[in-house]
Amino acid sequence: MRLSYSAISTYQKCPLSYKFQYVDRLPTKPSHYLSFGNSIHAALEFFYGIDTPQPHSLERLLEELDNVWISDGYENEAHEKEYKEKGRAILTTFYHENLPSFKLPVAVEKQFTLDIDGITLVGVIDRIDRLSNGGLEVIDYKTNEKLPPKTKLNTDLQLPIYHMAVEEIYGTPPQKVTFYFLVPNQKMSARKTNPEIKNAKDTILKVADNIQKEKFDPFKNPLCPWCDFIEHCPIYRDDPVMLAKAASNGKIPKASNSKSEQAIGSRAEINNLKQSAAEIENVVDEYLALTRQIRQARVRLDELQNIIHNYCEKQGLTSVSGTRGGLTRMAHKTTHYNVDKLRSLLEPRGLWEKVLDVNSKLLKKLLDDEESRGELRKLIEAAKEVEEISYVLYIKDEMAGD
Repeated sequence: MRLSYSAISTYQKCPLSYKFQYVDRLPTKPSHYLSFGNSIHAALEFFYGIDTPQPHSLERLLEELDNVWISDGYENEAHEKEYKEKGRAILTTFYHENLPSFKLPVAVEKQFTLDIDGITLVGVIDRIDRLSNGGLEVIDYKTNEKLPPKTKLNTDLQLPIYHMAVEEIYGTPPQKVTFYFLVPNQKMSARKTNPEIKNAKDTILKVADNIQKEKFDPFKNPLCPWCDFIEHCPIYRDDPVMLAKAASNGKIPKASNSKSEQAIGSRAEINNLKQSAAEIENVVDEYLALTRQIRQARVRLDELQNIIHNYCEKQGLTSVSGTRGGLTRMAHKTTHYNVDKLRSLLEPRGLWEKVLDVNSKLLKKLLDDEESRGELRKLIEAAKEVEEISYVLYIKDEMAGD
């Protein structure tokens, strides 16, 4: 089996998307993000792909950007012009930042082929530099708008793949593997350890095994509205709101007889759905923002309460004041009873049943207890008369740790 980092990454995001692209060979739609990134990469390949240590001028670099510019995927001429100006600004900053330390790299656009337990892994490394101490540094250009979380360096497969490739080609592992984020003009570097390399190999082999076993279930993720194959997805192909979002992202054909167009409805309905989707996104964003503010406020409230309680304890006070009002400190008692003793007192008087209550938390704990399962579970379930359902909102980002 022949795989690349891009193919593996596609499978990890959505196995069904991998199938559509790499197995069924469905055509992908032009993307201005991809065109922009490839244009910048081509210009930087030109800048470093020279035979003499004298670098090109900035004017020549910007001229080359025009020569290698890819126009596919932009909404219109104004949109393309905006991105071309952005590209010129990125390269100008890059030029001034890197000119003082310019040196010929070890390699530019270095192709590689790796064998990992029978899996052929192929790819291209943007640049390989020689460090002052003689070691090697892998550099991969990124045109993302923002820096990713630092945890990405520990989980992303691209860097360990490049690490293995350099070690295979040059007989020595790189001392650094670096993502160079061109928009904020910042680098994120890491050293890959043997355990990290082993984990990467295990992940690659697991993905390959799943592909060979044709495990292509769809997977929901935040990138779904930008998926080239959303019309074919069993999760969303009849979802008018998601299809409307995909249409606004240029992922739905404009043909009026397309299946997606029929699913969404008239153009007026599409616009209404887009507006509704945008409104609910704003509501969700506000909810998340307020939730974070409340969480931060609760933490601060706990801190302030401790300070106030400690102060009152030391000073022997029952009240304190600020410029905006005062606080009274009162004791709150929680009473606990000896259940056996209480029962022995109340049961003979026929009062025991009056103080009983079903504690749902304790009952759940009893049901979850391994020793309570079986016959006891059946008896307790048989006693259930009413089951109420309520709904709680959970923040999805917290599940991912970003």
